[in-house]
Amino acid sequence: MIRDSGPPPAHPAISPGLARALVDRQLPGLAHLEVGERFDGWDMVVYRLGEDLSLRLPRVEAAVGSLAREADLLGTVGAGWTFPHPRIAASGVGQHGYPWPWAVVSWLPGRAADAAPLDASSGVALGRAFAQVHAPAGAGAWFNPEQSITLVEREGNLDWALARLAATAGPHGQRLDIDAVRDVWAEALDAPAPRDAVWSHADPHGSNLLGVDGAFAGIIDWGKMAGCERAVDLSFLYTAMPAAGVDDAVAAYREETGCDDAGLEARMRGIAVAKCASWAVLDRPLNVMMAWRGFGELGVLRA
Repeated sequence: MIRDSGPPPAHPAISPGLARALVDRQLPGLAHLEVGERFDGWDMVVYRLGEDLSLRLPRVEAAVGSLAREADLLGTVGAGWTFPHPRIAASGVGQHGYPWPWAVVSWLPGRAADAAPLDASSGVALGRAFAQVHAPAGAGAWFNPEQSITLVEREGNLDWALARLAATAGPHGQRLDIDAVRDVWAEALDAPAPRDAVWSHADPHGSNLLGVDGAFAGIIDWGKMAGCERAVDLSFLYTAMPAAGVDDAVAAYREETGCDDAGLEARMRGIAVAKCASWAVLDRPLNVMMAWRGFGELGVLRA
C-alpha cells in the first residue's frame, strides 16, 4: 500500500550555479537568460529561466522516468490540447556533478491554487480541459500506483488516515465528521463502476493548477500522467475550488465528452475524501490546508 509522505531530499548538486552551468554549456542559445526563483515539488526542482521558460531538474532518480514521460506525452497525447499547459522547449543531459537528464519548458503565468484557490467560475474551463486530456488510454498507458487503482484498493489507506484524524483538528480548528466520511465512501463503493480508463493528469491538485485573479490559467507538472478512471482528475478539484465550481466542471465535462457514467460523481467524492485524508496527516502545511479545504467542500466537517 502506497501512502503519501513528504518529498525526499533533492540531489545535493542542484543549485542556481548548476542550473546556470547546464544552460550555458549545453544550450548556449539560452545562455543570455537569467536563472531565477527556485520551486521544489515532490519530483522536480524548477528554476525560472528568463520570462518565458523554466528549467526542470529531477530531484531524485525515481523522477527521471516522470520527466521522460512528461516530455513524451505532452508531445503526443497533448499535441492538440488548447488549454494552457507547458510545452517542451529543449532538453539536456547530466553534467557538473548532476547525473540525470533535464528539460526546459515554457513558463505559465499565474498563482498555484493551493494557497490561492480558483473561483467557482473556473469550473467550466477546467471541465473542458479535462475533457481534452481524457482520451482513451490503451494497454500501453502507464499504471500510476497511487491513482490507477480501484476504490477498494484505496480503503486501507483511508482507514489508516481516519484513525489518526479522529481526534485531530484542522488548521483553523475544524473537526472531521468521521461518520459523514464513511457515508461518502459507502456511496462511492455502491456506485456503478467505471467502464473505461482514460489518459489522466493523475495529480491535478492545487499546486498543479494555476489561476490569475481566481480564473483558470493552466495545468502544470504532467510527469504522473497515466491511465485512470475518469473520476480521478475531477476528484482533485474539491481541494482547489468551491464545490459549486466542481459541479460546473462535471457538467461541462459531461457535455464535452458525452460521458453517461452514472457513478462518476459518487466515485469522485469517494476518491476525494480518501486523498484528503491522506494529505491531512502529512507534515506539509500546504497539503494539510488543501485537505481540510477539500473536506469542507465535500461537506464532511462537524457543524
